[in-house]
Parts: sequence; C-alpha cells; structure tokens
Amino acid sequence: MENPANDLLGGYYPFLRRVILPLVLILFFILLIDISNGSIAIAAIFTGFSLGPVLILERVMVIYLIKQKDNEKLM
Repeated sequence: MENPANDLLGGYYPFLRRVILPLVLILFFILLIDISNGSIAIAAIFTGFSLGPVLILERVMVIYLIKQKDNEKLM
C-alpha cells in the first residue's frame, strides 16, 4: 500500500498519529470532567462528539502537508 501520508514528518507520521490523537482525546475528556464538575457522562458524550471534528482536522492537516511537500518538489 502506497500512502503519501506515511512519508510525512520523516516517516514518523503513522506513529505520531497513533500516539497524539488518543492523547488529545484523553486530555479533552479530562478537561471536560473538570469543567462539568465531575460528570463523567457529560464528558464522555462531548468527547464522543469531538471525535469527528478531530479526525477531520487531522485529515485537513495531512492534505495541507502533502500539498506543501509537492510544491517543494516542483521548485
């Protein structure tokens, strides 16, 4: 399988994706628990709703980095 995203960040992108995305969601969950005065249910619901936007943001970042890398090759 040839995926241009695997070459991003010096080849570390697949590893970073598996580490940073769950870390972001865990930190967001902890923040929401603090904001909601300890309500785990509310924090879990809002963290679940944030999963889609986080993945979309990550995909947009990958597309931007791939286009930037392609522009550097053309110059």
